[in-house]
Amino acid sequence: MTGLDPITVAEAGPVMAEAMGLHWEQDRPTVVKYLNKYRELIYTMYDSFKLFDNVFHCICVSEFPQLCISTCDCSSDTYRGITLPNDILSVEAVWSYGHPLSLRSRWRETHTGIGVRGPRTEALEMAEMFCTERDLKTVTKIKVFTEREEDVGKVVYVDVIGKNNRQQRLSFTLVNDGWTVSTVAVKKIVAVVLPGDRVGSVRLAQNDGYELSIFAPWETVPNYKRMKLSNSCCSSVVLIQGVKKFQKIYFDHDIVEVGNNLIIEAAGRFFKFGENTVETKEIQRAAFDKSEMASLMKGLIARHKGNSIQDGSPFKGNLRTPKKTLPGYR
Repeated sequence: MTGLDPITVAEAGPVMAEAMGLHWEQDRPTVVKYLNKYRELIYTMYDSFKLFDNVFHCICVSEFPQLCISTCDCSSDTYRGITLPNDILSVEAVWSYGHPLSLRSRWRETHTGIGVRGPRTEALEMAEMFCTERDLKTVTKIKVFTEREEDVGKVVYVDVIGKNNRQQRLSFTLVNDGWTVSTVAVKKIVAVVLPGDRVGSVRLAQNDGYELSIFAPWETVPNYKRMKLSNSCCSSVVLIQGVKKFQKIYFDHDIVEVGNNLIIEAAGRFFKFGENTVETKEIQRAAFDKSEMASLMKGLIARHKGNSIQDGSPFKGNLRTPKKTLPGYR
């Protein structure tokens, strides 16, 4: 599901413009700016509404190098896991062979371990962030390729650790219909910085063609999360359910996830009266409009849920009334 009664920018723009006292055709860049602010506001109200948590991906499990391992048994130098796609901000659930896995926090591995052997596979979020979807398999030169001719001449910067264990920054000028190859061999990729005015995707790969990442046009400083799977006998693919990451929209065919006109109007009035003012009446009016927007959101969500019984948030604990017991018993 892409949202609640989603509509396009072309449909939402005039509604937002009228609520703010603007003109859609004449003030389009400003209106689109506030459409994105409206969407971002809803995204940040996740604790209240729990929206955009149903993005699904089927991902192949990969082997990644385990840092700072020095043992005689090389089998412990890697771990099995997945890199989260760039449209997922956090993970709600993971399934293997159709069975849900236990999701663990970083604390569990740090303080108690994750139990690499056992009948039940567990998944936990890695503490480290990664700039590529896959790691280098060996010390090698790396190369960059652009998929659009409009991006030729733009520069990509990659911070790496060379085979001499020194960190340095490499620059790659994108060329037409070809790869730009580094002059030095690379041991580890630390960071990637991409030009922000790109039109198409950029590919990063080893010199032998093994692809490390395909960066979308809106990515400028890639930063991916990874999940580690504790049981080495887990399946080769897992299904993950994640919370959608906020990404800006601009074109007429882009989607505004919550397209209810009353909610968009309330958000527009909130921005109109609540920004750049110290007037008490305007601040009070903005607070009223924000409250109305939240109330309308609750009503819209209730209509979509219908009469289904909701189990509530897993963070609120057991909501059932506890049984009375004698002192000393439980």
